[in-house]
Amino acid sequence: MKKQGIAFYLNGIAFVLGIAGLILTVYSSKVSSDNALQNLPMLIAGGVVALVLVLVGMIMPNKMGNHDPISAVAVLAAIALYSYVFGQCILQRVMLIAGLFSFNSGNTAGWQVFYITIGAVACLFVGAIFLVIGSFCKSVKTVEA
Repeated sequence: MKKQGIAFYLNGIAFVLGIAGLILTVYSSKVSSDNALQNLPMLIAGGVVALVLVLVGMIMPNKMGNHDPISAVAVLAAIALYSYVFGQCILQRVMLIAGLFSFNSGNTAGWQVFYITIGAVACLFVGAIFLVIGSFCKSVKTVEA
């Protein structure tokens, strides 16, 4: 393997954050049956595909060089899937959040789900940011001849 550039490491951080975000998403759905995510299998599938695409974005530049089209499309799709997963988490928790901050502030299970969801959304959002930043950097250090 060639020497890795900064994008490789940023994508690696995004991969770890994606795993953490996906685990927290699943956990937030399992804490309380009243607050289960309705399309959890679709969110899991989207998260797993995004993680595979991040790996493709990390591996392909070693074979094809910096800024190859395959890794560029893979990273763009991974950003879109990360955004889909955290967007759906937020959308499905809007009514829970509204209730917690108004009339249902004593709902301890709801607060637990809220905090876990914030963690999941933060991990996925920051992971997407790292993917965006990494897409502007070199994945492989070039050797000067």
